[in-house]
This record gives sequence, C-alpha cells and structure tokens, in this order.
Amino acid sequence: MRRLFFLLLIVSMAATAQTTIPFSMRVQQGTDVTTLPPEGTITFAAASVGVPTSAIVNITYKGTGTATATIGSMDFAGSTDYAIAGLPEFPIGFTAGQTVSFTITYKPTTAARQTARVGFNYTEASRSGSFGINLAGTAPDLVVSYVPQGGNTIPLNAGDTIAFPATPVNESSTNQVSITNRGSGSGVVNAISSTGAVFTLAGLPLPPATVEAGKVLTFSVKYSPLELGTASGSLRIDLVNRSLVFNLAGSSTSPVYAYDAMRGSEVSAVTPGQILTLPDTSIGDKTQVVIRVRNTGNADGRILAIAVSGTGYQLTDSPFLPLVLPPGGQALVTVTFTPTQPGRAQGGVKIGADSFELVSNGLGAQVVYSYIAAGVTTTISSNGTVVFPAAAVGDTSAATFVVTNNGTSNAALSSISVATTGTVFALSGVPALPASVAPGASVSFSVAFAPTATGASTGTLKIDTLSFALSGVGNPPPPLPAYSFSGASGAQEPFQQVAVGLSLASKYPIAVSGTLTLAFNSDVYASDPAVLFATGGKTVNFTIPAGSTQAVFQNNSTQIRLQTGTVAGTIVLTPSFATDGGINLTPTNPPALNLTVAQSAPRLLSVQLSAKTTTSIILLVTGYATNRSITSMDFQFNPVSGENLSTTKLTLAVEPSFNAWYLSTASAAYGSQFTVTVPFTLAGDVKAVTSVAEAIQSISVTLSNRLGVSSSQTLTLK
Repeated sequence: MRRLFFLLLIVSMAATAQTTIPFSMRVQQGTDVTTLPPEGTITFAAASVGVPTSAIVNITYKGTGTATATIGSMDFAGSTDYAIAGLPEFPIGFTAGQTVSFTITYKPTTAARQTARVGFNYTEASRSGSFGINLAGTAPDLVVSYVPQGGNTIPLNAGDTIAFPATPVNESSTNQVSITNRGSGSGVVNAISSTGAVFTLAGLPLPPATVEAGKVLTFSVKYSPLELGTASGSLRIDLVNRSLVFNLAGSSTSPVYAYDAMRGSEVSAVTPGQILTLPDTSIGDKTQVVIRVRNTGNADGRILAIAVSGTGYQLTDSPFLPLVLPPGGQALVTVTFTPTQPGRAQGGVKIGADSFELVSNGLGAQVVYSYIAAGVTTTISSNGTVVFPAAAVGDTSAATFVVTNNGTSNAALSSISVATTGTVFALSGVPALPASVAPGASVSFSVAFAPTATGASTGTLKIDTLSFALSGVGNPPPPLPAYSFSGASGAQEPFQQVAVGLSLASKYPIAVSGTLTLAFNSDVYASDPAVLFATGGKTVNFTIPAGSTQAVFQNNSTQIRLQTGTVAGTIVLTPSFATDGGINLTPTNPPALNLTVAQSAPRLLSVQLSAKTTTSIILLVTGYATNRSITSMDFQFNPVSGENLSTTKLTLAVEPSFNAWYLSTASAAYGSQFTVTVPFTLAGDVKAVTSVAEAIQSISVTLSNRLGVSSSQTLTLK
C-alpha cells in the first residue's frame, strides 16, 4: 500500500510540474495548427501502411526580459516507426520568446496502433524539470472479398477472379463485394470501376469513400448476359497507395430457336422478321406453309404463345401450349391462307417472341377510292366524306379523287357526277366514260370547292352506285381595301346637281355589291326633301366587278349625281359593301363623304309680272335663302324717258311674313324656296304716257337677310 501511494504521489507531482513548465508547444499537421499541452498527444493517421505522415512541432520559451532557459537532452521511448528531424544539437539555449521547430514523421510498418513518447529535460535559473510529447499512430488495412449469389464469403487477392453462376440470357445474377478495414485507422477508396458491357456496378459510394477502422464498404456487381456464351471483364479498386484489379467471368444459358419453312417438298431456313411468301390464291381457294421450330440452344425452351394475324390467315395445325422444347427438340406450326378479297394480303405469325411476315395475293378485282387534299392522301369508302381544305369566300380549294384497281382484273366505271347547290362543288378532268381500270392502274379527276358563303357547305359525289359526301368550310373573304370618293367634295353651292364616284385602293378578287346612302343634317332645324340622288331617293346601288376597283352605278356610269337643295347643312354619303352571297364587307366605322351647303345671303331665281293694270302692278318674286330667313325686299322703279316718278325706291320689311312661312308645315316641302306675290298700287300724274303703269320702264329687285344682300334682278315692263 505504501508503494502504490508513493507512485500516485509522483504522478500527481509530475502533473503539477507539467502545468508550470516555462515552454509552450504548437503542432501543425497539414493546414491544421493546434496548441499542445505538456504531455499532450499527437495523433498520426497514415493513409496506408508504408505511407508516411508528419507533424511540425514548435517549442517556444515563455520567459520575459533577460530570462533564459536550456533544454539539455531528449529521451525517446516507443515504436521505431517514428523519426525526429530538424532539432539542433543539445543543449539548446533559449532567450525570452525564442522558438525551436522540428518534424516528427510516422511511417507505419503495420496496421496496428503504434505509440511512443518524446521527453525533454530543461533548466531555468535555479530550477530544472522535464516535459514530454506522446505519439499515437494508426493505419488502415483494407482487404477485399465477395459473396456469390447464394454462396459464402470468398477472400480476394489482386488478380483473382470473381465468378458468376451460369445465368439465363436476359436475366441477371449479382455478387456482393466487400472492402473491410482490419487496421487501426480510416482507409480511403478513391475509385471503383469495371469493364465488360454485361457487367455493371450498383450501390457505389461517392468517391472518395472513407472506411472507418473495423467497418465494411459493400457494393454489388451484376452480370446480365444478352446472348449465349461466356463473358469476361475486370473490377478495379483504386486505394491510396495501390490499385487492385480482379477478373470478372460469367457464362450464360438459353434456348436458341431455329426455323424452317416447308412448302410441299421445299424446305428453307428462315429467320425471325423474314417475309414468308405464300403462292397467289384465288378467292375461295387456300394454300399453306408449315413452319418448323427447333431448339439448338443449351437449355429447355418454353413457348407460351403462337398466334397469326392478317385477313385470310389462320392457324390450322399448332402444338398444345405451353410448348416445352428441350435442346434438340422440334415442333410444327401450319398457317393457311384463304383470301376473302382480291389484292395483296399481308399478315404475320408469332411464335413465342419471334415474328414472321406473311405475304400473298388474292386473285380478283378490287377498287379502292381515295382523295388528295392539301397534299394528304386519304382512303375513303362508300358514304364516307371528302373533306376539302377551308377556302375564303371567292377563293377555291380542290381535292383530287383517285379510283385505283388493286385487284387482278379490270374494273369498270360508268358514271361520275356531283350534286350540290349552285356551283359550290364542280368536277373537272373527268375521264371519258365508260372507262376500264386495269389491275394496278388508277384514274383521277378534280373536285373544286368554291364557297359563296361562310360556314359549312355540302354536296354529293356519285360514282356509279356509290355515294361520297363532299364537305367544305367557307371562311370570311379578305378584308375590303380602303376606299375613296371622287368628284364633288367639301363646300358646295345650293340648288346644284353634283356628281360623285367611289373606288377601292386596290383590286378586290370578289365581285362586290354595295349601296350608297345619302343623309342630310340641316343647320337650320329644317330638312330639304330636294336633297336626293338624281335617280330619286336617298339610296343608290352600285357594283364593283371582281378584280376591279371602280364602283359602277346605273347605266354603267362611274359617277352618280345628287341635288344639293336650298337648305344649309351637311350632306353625308356613306357606302356599305357585301359579297354577292350576302357577306357584309363594310368596315365597322365606314368613312363617309361630307358635302356642306353654307348659310348665305338670299338668292333670287326670278322676278315675273303676274298682272298689270293702268294703276297697279303685281310681281311674283321667286328665290331661296339657305338659312330660311328674309328680312327685307328692295324694289327700284325705273321710269320711261320723259317721265318722273315720285317714288323710285321702296323697301319692304318682310321678316315676320317669311318667318311665318318658314315655320309653316307647307314650307317643309320646298326647303328654303319661296314665291312671294307683291302687289303695287300706282297713283300720280304722267306726261307722255296714258297711265301711271306705263310710266315705269323696269323694276329691279334685291333680297336681304342678316348674312347679306342677293344679287339684283330686273323686270322690264316696256
């Protein structure tokens, strides 16, 4: 007991001394730098046995000022796998803050854990002591083994073979490979790869992969043969200091089928996918081919299905299923062809996974109908529909109808016709009838679709006793080009007849029917029934022939005349357009032509003598005022030679009378026109004539309103 107590006391004292040593230690391993306490441990993890790893140790004296210390000697104990380099010769003297560096290298000779201790004896002033560094080194030991499918673990050395069991073609067998670390430190697998197309790896870790001490890394190698025979490859495992290569070997098993075609006494070898041609056969007759299947492989074959396809082909003799063929075994399959229609007959026979094409000809006539539209050929039967490409109204699309004889005898055509409304569908290029179509030959003709309205159009194509529906869709015609008016425009004089024309900016491919509509917007709250087209009414029809630009009115005229009337306002001409089929082509907001008649001074049309006596004169004054307003009438009396008139000028204020007239319903029929009766009673003395009335040579008349005075008109009485 005393001895145990003494040893423990020494350890305690040593620990106390270590904590007060006048040196500090730092260790650098790669890029990692750590502070090492007294009696601390440096761990060396070697990548593999024989691969060195190092640490740089820095010992720094912690004294201050003028203090000094000396390391007098070094003690080493433990594994000889450690080597120290770079230390100066002992004793090593230190001043305050001075550092000594040296390198410790660990190069393991075994994968077992290796330890050692480096001790240093020092003196400082009047005291002395020691401190040490413990060393611990590890290394991995990676070994490879594999477990065959359903077997036990087999160790592997470089160059050994990983064998796979005999594997059926198109199936797989898998061996599991293990990399075990039997060493004291972690090992690294840099890469795992294989060669050989039928060998694949699965479950591989991302490289590089670390295998801890005592752990196992596993992955699998799969063998998937695609054909009968043997296969070889390799497995490569790249470690830190070496690469291990192992052979891969596998063999496969499979049945192999060989086929023979037997036609009577003729026997020929055939391969899957090959065409088997049977003799041409008349409708109602039959012919046969016998297919012999043989197993030339090294395993039993199992055929689960035997089937035939194609019109006229059938199995008439076939073995029971499933059919098991041992190596060297054989079986017979009989295919019979009984044509139901003339022409080429294609089919197929399938035996297990292998297929053969069957070809023969039925002897007879066979008519096939088809049409070509927009570059696409479509086969069609009686009562089927020929679909035409859509066409705009005024445009045309077409389909070529083809009658083909795929049989072996002539086919007769007696009649071809089309039934439709109008000329929406029309035939062209029809062959001379009756016609005979030889085997393998064809005749064709065209059917045109020219829609006159939008939406669906239908018709019927008849070929002898067969009928085919015709169907097409009419799309809206192209937009109408811009249009413009010619002739009269802008401000116009009243009481005139002017002409206007209408034309498109560019030629339009479709005939156009149109209507030009006249509207009058009065500026004085009264209309004028005289504002009309010269043909009567406020609408007039026109046409624009296909491929033309000019509107044509009645009598093939390119202009239409209209009356401007006698009331101030705007005459608006607006066209509308449509196809002959009634499709509206009018723009949403059609541009209009505006002709304006301005408000103006009165206009005199005539001054007439209504009645005359010796003492009176009655005048009829006719005129108009576009603003429907007359304020005064002025009369100038001119005497005959030798006579004097006491009154030569007379002004009548007539606004109330004219207002009454223009506000009456009776005036509405005349626009602003009027005829006013003005009576004059005459009195006075005369010299050279017999009456007062005879003394007047002429009378001049003017009309006035707030916009001005009319031109003068003179009535001569003598």
